[in-house]
Amino acid sequence: MNKSKIDWCDFSWNPVTGCYHECQYCYARKQAQRFCGDIRINKGSGQLKEGFSFRPKDGPACVLDGRQCYVLEKPFKNSDGNTIAFPAGFTPTLHEYRLPMPAQKKKPANIFVCSMADLFGEWVPEDWIVRIFEACKAAPWHNYLFLTKNPNRYVKLAHAGILPRQENFWYGTTATDPNQPRFVRPDKDATGYNTFVSIEPISGIWNLNPYGEFDSLQWVIVGAETGNRRNKITPKLEWIDSVITEARRAGTPLLMKDSKELCEIWKGDLIQEFPVSLQHEETPVPHCSECKHLKTTERHYDPSKEITAMNHFCTAETAVRRVGGRYARTSPPWCPKRKGGDGK
Repeated sequence: MNKSKIDWCDFSWNPVTGCYHECQYCYARKQAQRFCGDIRINKGSGQLKEGFSFRPKDGPACVLDGRQCYVLEKPFKNSDGNTIAFPAGFTPTLHEYRLPMPAQKKKPANIFVCSMADLFGEWVPEDWIVRIFEACKAAPWHNYLFLTKNPNRYVKLAHAGILPRQENFWYGTTATDPNQPRFVRPDKDATGYNTFVSIEPISGIWNLNPYGEFDSLQWVIVGAETGNRRNKITPKLEWIDSVITEARRAGTPLLMKDSKELCEIWKGDLIQEFPVSLQHEETPVPHCSECKHLKTTERHYDPSKEITAMNHFCTAETAVRRVGGRYARTSPPWCPKRKGGDGK
């Protein structure tokens, strides 16, 4: 689980990686190809197991949608002992060892689930999706944001009674071309489902008034094409205005992603609105250097740097614990004050 630079979330969590969509602007595919190592050797290592959607009682296992996927029980290690993040490249892979991660993070956060995959692609086994939902339910203090280019899978899962109707689950659709089919509600009775749309990269005018599509959404995100393909599609002011007009008409919060490409078009302050349930106050991280429980002792003088090295200790609890020098600026994760206590 990584701290995210994406405007609308705090962390990205990838229990599944890989995708079979062929999006020209996809950053995830390039990232996976960069950190995959030798895929042929990886697949022959025995660490990657074939993933199946179901196994009939009297027949062989079947791959969902006729396409391959893998399961990785532990972090993949190559022959040198180095961890490979995407050993199957961009072939869909379930990283089972990542499922407990949300529960291990105690501070409430907005978590983007599967930024390196489309969890709701037709090729993704249903049991994978169910297991990820269960991992999310095990840490209900977080908000979970899902995003797909295949919103019809939401509908199928809702009709099957599998799609959770929880206030901390947010179901999003990536919509780029205003002339193509866009987003749908999980079912006719959308009560209890939080839905949003991410229009990124925007590629035209969104005249939605005849359809009233924004009326059923709780949030709208809009952004320009960035990365290696920046300026391939340069957004126009009227495109942005069309989205703002529809969001304002529907009373839907709007967030404009902070990028150089969008700022050059918009000029003014970006609109960055969040639904109420996704807003949370940032708790400042305490600094050891400002804490009465920090005790320091001299270690040695370093003539090369002309400084005296110091040992730092926390005396807040019964057992005195050593803290690294860098925590003189930011306290360590186990700090009693970070956990809400007073350190006494």
